Amino acid sequence: MSENKKGCIMVTIAAVCWGLGGIAAQELYKISEIPSLFVVLLRMMAMAAVFLPVSLIKKRTDPFECLKNKKDITTLLFFAVIGSTYVQFSYYEAIRYSNAATGTVLQYAAPVFVLIAMAFINKKLPGVIEIICVITAMAGIFLISTHGSINSLAISPKAVFFGITSALAYAFYTIEPVGFIKKYGSMYLLGFSSLISAIILLLSGLVEFYRIQSLAEMGYILFILIFGSITAFGLFLAGVAKIGSTSAVVLSALEPLVSAVVSALFFSVAFTFADGIGILLVMAAVLTLSIYVNRKNIAR
Repeated sequence: MSENKKGCIMVTIAAVCWGLGGIAAQELYKISEIPSLFVVLLRMMAMAAVFLPVSLIKKRTDPFECLKNKKDITTLLFFAVIGSTYVQFSYYEAIRYSNAATGTVLQYAAPVFVLIAMAFINKKLPGVIEIICVITAMAGIFLISTHGSINSLAISPKAVFFGITSALAYAFYTIEPVGFIKKYGSMYLLGFSSLISAIILLLSGLVEFYRIQSLAEMGYILFILIFGSITAFGLFLAGVAKIGSTSAVVLSALEPLVSAVVSALFFSVAFTFADGIGILLVMAAVLTLSIYVNRKNIAR
């Protein structure tokens, strides 16, 4: 099997694991009052325990070099708070107040916000195709949020708020650490930021600790940690190294699709026709935007 095929399989499995991890959170919230920040803390601790040792072993030079540079420390802190903690907290809260598919699709709109942010940063208007993608994604979000009715929200305002802010935080997630990743690598960033995020949460006093009360709760939590976190991120990073980020982004579009299909087929989550159109519009906009921007960068 070629390296490209291996990479495609890895990213595909990662996307499926992320989608199923969102559904596990959806079902966990149905039977439990577990706080989202506690879930995030467990996830950060699990990823730090796995990815930090691996990244330190792979780094042949000073493994703690990033902690000796003020700019790198600042990047780590911002990424830990916004790119790790808030991205995940807001994502899980969006799922709590809606469902896995809705929360995932809203967060998946992040590349649109990246485009808008870069337009402001570069003081340059987006091209026609990019503007069409933004309008298409916004139309999709509108349909998901309202079922097509302009008179009222069809889902909780909290779901809309956390879904959109999750996308905004995820946009920051993709922009802020670019220089750090080029210098140290993705796994190094993931390991250190997860550790810092866990420490901040533990010291902040914001986390309400929760005693797991049933085997079902334990099962969903373990699934989120093992498959929705460690396995998904590990396979995705390994896959990106083989096929590149653009192909990986395209394949990762399976995540919201998996969430929607599995939720509808096996967990009795009802979607209207408007919901389906909205999901397709967001996915189409993000995929088109990713491919277009990559081709434009190659042309340069």
